[in-house]
Amino acid sequence: MKPRYLLSFILLALVWRAQADVAIEAPGGEDALMENLRARLGLAGEACDAPAWRVRRLFKRAEKDFQPALRAFGYYSAKVEKKLETGGDCWSATFVIELGERVSIRKRAVVIQGPAAQDKKLQILLAELPLAQGAPLNHGQYENIKSSLRDYATQLGYFDYKLIRHELRVYPDEAAAEIDIEAESGPRYRFGELRLNEVPLNDDFVRRLARFREGEPYDARVLTAMDRNLTDPGYFRRVEVRALRDESEDQTVPVDVLLEPAPRHAWSFGVGYATDTGPRGSVGYDNRYLNPEGHRFESGLQLSPIKSSLKGDYIIPGQEPHRETFAFGARLKHEDNESAESDSVSLIASQTLKSERWNQTRFIELLHEKSTVGDEDETTDTLLMPGIGLDRIEAKNPLRTRRGYRVNIEVRGAHDALLSTTSMLQFRAGAKGIYRFGEGGRITARVDGGTTFSDSVRDLPASLRFFAGGDNSVRGYEYKSLGPEDSEGEPKGGRHMLTGSLEYEHPVKADDWWVAAFVDAGNAFDTSEIDAKVGYGLGVRWYSPVGRLRLDLAFPDDTEDDDWRIHFGIGADL
Repeated sequence: MKPRYLLSFILLALVWRAQADVAIEAPGGEDALMENLRARLGLAGEACDAPAWRVRRLFKRAEKDFQPALRAFGYYSAKVEKKLETGGDCWSATFVIELGERVSIRKRAVVIQGPAAQDKKLQILLAELPLAQGAPLNHGQYENIKSSLRDYATQLGYFDYKLIRHELRVYPDEAAAEIDIEAESGPRYRFGELRLNEVPLNDDFVRRLARFREGEPYDARVLTAMDRNLTDPGYFRRVEVRALRDESEDQTVPVDVLLEPAPRHAWSFGVGYATDTGPRGSVGYDNRYLNPEGHRFESGLQLSPIKSSLKGDYIIPGQEPHRETFAFGARLKHEDNESAESDSVSLIASQTLKSERWNQTRFIELLHEKSTVGDEDETTDTLLMPGIGLDRIEAKNPLRTRRGYRVNIEVRGAHDALLSTTSMLQFRAGAKGIYRFGEGGRITARVDGGTTFSDSVRDLPASLRFFAGGDNSVRGYEYKSLGPEDSEGEPKGGRHMLTGSLEYEHPVKADDWWVAAFVDAGNAFDTSEIDAKVGYGLGVRWYSPVGRLRLDLAFPDDTEDDDWRIHFGIGADL
């Protein structure tokens, strides 16, 4: 053995000492009690070579060690039988505890005097406090009652709150305990002056972003919400909200907000790949401070062999910036797939309204599009289309969803008497739901559909016709390759579309790698009958640091050849 290894072995032998066997039994005792008993026992952890006098002394005082742990859980009449064995290479000790009757709560009186007594939130808190009449005594829960009341007072601005009386009386002979707590809430403080540092935005606009009202009753949750309200819109890269309790006057608390503006100009760049579009690149540019009223400009360029686009939006916050925004924008789009080729320009004005459940977008779009579909000649269409869209997402984590769903609905129309080359009314809707079974697999279901009221599909530009097939439609088929066919057997698009998907995913390595099996079905169609196409296959999912990567091997069920397609994409679960 090399000298350095021998030295390491000797040092380890000197440091390591065999632990003696100390057994504690308390039939009927809960896990937390057993952990507390072992933690309190001074003898636990002593080594085999501990001095005999110390082992005997710690063994003798074991009952005293156990008492705080037992009483903390309401056992005031427990009896301990113990045995110490010495000799041989090591000693051992055994403790058998007969817990006896557990003390229960005979009376619990919690009284809060002052203005807080009329607060409905306090009544809810009092109803949920532990140690109701008949419950087993637990000293930790008794302390929790006091801390819960104190935290409630601090959160809701009862800063002069104080305990007048707090008593826990235990009657061991009767196995009973009584709790008496009395407190004075004092007055409820209110929010005072909101102090803001200088930023490139109007003071009035920042206050509307903060959604803060001076003079309202104090509530710490308002401060947390204000932090989020100021952070989410993207004007500031750092927000610090502080209630200045030390500067309170006349029961009002001033609030100081430190804001560090984000850079005025923001650029973003991205590259990616998807089966539908092939390789793609993107460039984004935002100007966060067009003026002190919070107006901003957002733009983006996307390039790929199949779909390319350029967009720009002038965005105006409404009177309630978190709820309402107005946008005026323009779009340039080019698409060249196996079914159609189109170039379009559109001008859009929209109003977006957000509520707790739904996002609503009201818009009017002027679309001018040149397109060629299948064997049709090139057409030029102009449509002035007012419309409305609704969308909703319910999920705690849309990027890694256990249970949740997404719903989106849109309706738009045009009339040939109003700057349009044709009359039409179109509905689109989609829904997707995810449900995970405990820590096992999960099921994802998706359905998308649409219908158009018009004289003929030929009256519609390519962007308003329905096609099926592709990564987010019927896998196993090429992007927009499904739908009614022209005389040459090429898809010409339909006035209606219905597709659905059912997928099961199962984790194979932690929660980062998953395998999947799926079946998709549906088609675009132009009459009341649908020729549903079916695709099925297997896939792999990887939750990477930049999002979920999806790789699918899909097969169509209506080809005689051994045809198959690989589908690749990246994005959120919902």
